[in-house]
This record gives sequence, C-alpha cells and structure tokens, in this order.
Amino acid sequence: MKKVLIFLIIAGGVALFEPRSRQQIIDLFPSLSATTHRRKAERAVRQIALDVKKDADETGTHPQSSEFGAWLAENRHGAEDPWGSNYYFELHPDSFVVGSPGPDTKRRTEDDIRQLKYRGPKAAQLQPGYSPPAPPPSGVKNSAMRNAQQAASRGEK
Repeated sequence: MKKVLIFLIIAGGVALFEPRSRQQIIDLFPSLSATTHRRKAERAVRQIALDVKKDADETGTHPQSSEFGAWLAENRHGAEDPWGSNYYFELHPDSFVVGSPGPDTKRRTEDDIRQLKYRGPKAAQLQPGYSPPAPPPSGVKNSAMRNAQQAASRGEK
C-alpha cells in the first residue's frame, strides 16, 4: 500500500510539471482551478497595467478602450482572461484601470479583478494646456485659520 501511495505522489508531481497534464489535473479539483484562474488573472492584469503605464510614459499616450484588444496583441499579451472574457481598459483624467470581468464574466461586479494606476504628473503634463496648480501663499492658510478661530470665539459661523 505504501508503494502505491508513493508512486501516486511521484506520478502526480511529475504530471504537474507537464503543462498539458497540469491543466487536466487542475480541472479535476474545481476549488484549485478557481484559485489558479484567479491568481493567473491577477498576475496578468498587474503586468498589463505596468506595461500600459510604461508605454504611456514613453509615448505620452494611452490606448483607447476601443483599441485595447489591438494594443494587447501588439504588446504580446493575451486578450482573454482565464474565464474566456476580454480584459478591459478604462481611461480616466488622472488614472486608468485594467481589469478582468472575473468568473461571472460580467464587468463591474464584486468578483472583477481590477488594477488602478495613477497617470501621475509626468503623463498629465503631456496634455495640452496643463499647468500644475500653484501652492497657496504661505500666509493665506494661517490668516484663514486665524479668521475662523476669531469668528468661532465670537459665535459667528
């Protein structure tokens, strides 16, 4: 009995190193499969977001949501997550999001896997007409605080 058990453990270990048999073994255990898919999608989303940021820092532009599939192909990323849905991209004025719809294959649900990246001042400065906000003069904050305290002590709002 011990020999059979040892043989099965060794055979299972060897089978996990072979990619084709690894997927078949993982599919036999649904909870293991779900965890593996989630981790794979998390790694992919994280790497895609890093590549988008790097590309944007170099070129000064971000891909458009409608062109994201082509951007993924051009940058050697698969367009589909482990559940067969397309990765998505949302561009916001100060940030962007790369995501996977997750196991339910529906966007904007609790099981989505999303990676938010801020575009940062370098990317913002590339926009036409951008100028960083000026800090307030040093005395403005102090005098505003003093006026508020004086008004509070007099009972004013």
